[in-house]
Amino acid sequence: MLQFDRAQLEEVMKSFYILSGIRFVLFDAEFHEIISYPKEDCWFCKQMKSCPKTRRKCRYADRRAAQKCEKQNALCIYKCHAGLVEAVTPLHENGKIIGYLMFGQITDVSDKSDLYNNIDKWTTTYGLDSDDLKCAIDVIGYKSSDEITAAAKIMEVCTSYIILKELIVPESNRLFEAAKTHIENHLSEDISPEQLCGVLGVGRTRLYDIFKSEANMGVSRYILRRRMQTARKLLKTTDRRVSQIARDVGFADYNYFSRVYKKTYGKAPKQYRK
Repeated sequence: MLQFDRAQLEEVMKSFYILSGIRFVLFDAEFHEIISYPKEDCWFCKQMKSCPKTRRKCRYADRRAAQKCEKQNALCIYKCHAGLVEAVTPLHENGKIIGYLMFGQITDVSDKSDLYNNIDKWTTTYGLDSDDLKCAIDVIGYKSSDEITAAAKIMEVCTSYIILKELIVPESNRLFEAAKTHIENHLSEDISPEQLCGVLGVGRTRLYDIFKSEANMGVSRYILRRRMQTARKLLKTTDRRVSQIARDVGFADYNYFSRVYKKTYGKAPKQYRK
């Protein structure tokens, strides 16, 4: 699940639309539409989606494009089943795809001949109204191949801006940040996975998955690492007694702290300080 700044995302999408005249859509990692500008499909797509069979074809075309985009981990420009041009590019967070940006639906054929030639087929096969289809085709936007490529490059730039400004953040990222804050603020206390589950309002399996995904380690190991890192910093930057530092990072037993520290850094705390 994604957490997102709707107002700022809509501003970005609106700016893209004003410049290009092309609809802009945000999908989550499972390719469910989250937000778009303009909010509604073009008239032609509405006609296509009014029939169950063609609606399934639309969904299949989008899914297939997303799978290709995921496999290549790169921008994908393609034509949907009806012949309109669309483009999709991945949104990355820490090397993982968390969503997709997509634009469409336009044509790269100035006279729209391919679309008009299909009207009889769509009317006969799917029962769509030929007059409605012709009117819908008349208002489909046209862009040259160079214009489409340029718009796709701008969309790629938008992905970097959206991540940089944190306009989209995975829920797991938000929960991980909350967990880190709690750990840092209670490092001198007893911290357990069960306690973190209560703080975050998640189950133990979900908590483990979050830490595995965001930190590439389990909860207990992460807590121990932060205790050792903080202890090393305090040994280097303060004059506190080692026994006090042990308590500051959550170790009531100084001897145990010393053993763990030596196992982690290869030297006992007093040796490291010297």
